[in-house]
Amino acid sequence: MKNTKVIQHFHSVGNGTFKTGSIFNWRDGKQFNWVYDCGSTSPSTLNRIFRDITMHKGWPGYIDMLVLSHFDDDHVNGVETLLKHNHVKSLVLPFSEWAQSVREISVLGKKGVSSSTALLQLNPLQWLASRDFDVQVDEVVLVQGGSDRPGPVSDNFPKDDDPRAFSENYFTFNQRSMPGRTTIKTVQHNHPIYSHQSDLEFVFYNAEKDFKELGLIVKKGGQWCAKKSGRPLTDVKADIQNTIESISLHIPSSTMPLGWRKTLKSCYEKHFGQTGKAKNNISLCMYTAPTRNNVSDFLVIRNSQVQNYPFHPTHLFYPRYPLFPTSRLATLCTGDITLTSSVIADLKSHLGLQRWDKIGLIQVPHHGSQHSWKSGNAGLLAPAQFLHCASGSKHHPHPKVVKDLIGFVVHTADRTNGVSIDYNI
Repeated sequence: MKNTKVIQHFHSVGNGTFKTGSIFNWRDGKQFNWVYDCGSTSPSTLNRIFRDITMHKGWPGYIDMLVLSHFDDDHVNGVETLLKHNHVKSLVLPFSEWAQSVREISVLGKKGVSSSTALLQLNPLQWLASRDFDVQVDEVVLVQGGSDRPGPVSDNFPKDDDPRAFSENYFTFNQRSMPGRTTIKTVQHNHPIYSHQSDLEFVFYNAEKDFKELGLIVKKGGQWCAKKSGRPLTDVKADIQNTIESISLHIPSSTMPLGWRKTLKSCYEKHFGQTGKAKNNISLCMYTAPTRNNVSDFLVIRNSQVQNYPFHPTHLFYPRYPLFPTSRLATLCTGDITLTSSVIADLKSHLGLQRWDKIGLIQVPHHGSQHSWKSGNAGLLAPAQFLHCASGSKHHPHPKVVKDLIGFVVHTADRTNGVSIDYNI
């Protein structure tokens, strides 16, 4: 008899993502709970789900790992509600350099990073402390991308857990020290995180590119400078920070100055040039799989509903709907990453063939947007099953994406029905 149950659930939030998971040991009652993204374009839908799953006494007060793929509102606008109900051991975020964070906040408009969560991207420790969530989160883990190939490393290059990776790449807004009780560390994306007893492994992928790769900086007189303005990066960062403070983005309120994104964008472009020329592809992907081989069939349950709360195996309810078994035991969550053939090849190389061949379910990125998917992707990712987190609107999922997935098993977590994964170890 297998002693460990693994359940995962993509909640019915439509456009957005809210995935919960738990590994539960029947022998000793120990469990490891995790969440990947927590947001929706429909706040009322998200609030309904929170109301349903938190009203029961079985809702856990402790989440071991909360992962945010990126900072767009439809992936994070439920985080504050979640933190009001739960203590989180590790808040896992994608690392990005400060210029890229400023660019993302300024260009995506109301559908992107909201003013209330911009500080979470600019300085996660200050965001937590400003809302008294530093007592709810033990640590922030920043996952850096970069090449997996070994090579010479300078003594000045920040290594795992090196505080320079945080202090040099985030804004401090004149704080003498980092506020609050939450600690912070950085890890490379080739370092897995494991559940209790190492029954599950979580492997991340961050496709971020640094200043140099994006062509934003040049070396002048022995120091790095912004390509357009020619000013040293230390001066550029100070200028952008002054702009952020002038629009009170570091102290978010419901009434931001009119045109605050335009003001921030102008400051960015003054130093680095047009925002469209330095697009990055930051969306933290997460691979989840058991470390053991003696696992039962991996079942994907379509149209499943969660009763009581989504972290305990006895409370997952499967109506009389089809089950879709597979012997491939891993899931791959993608957030809003743009999947091209080259990104898929890099992701495959990053995970390694042994892990890649375990993937049984892949989240189609960006709610099935045509801008995050290329024709032919389905064939490159086969024989996995696919999942949309989408409301079923005109472009989500987009007809071109739907066409590419014809002939494959495809599930949808819309605003009515969720999708669950169930297996035993």
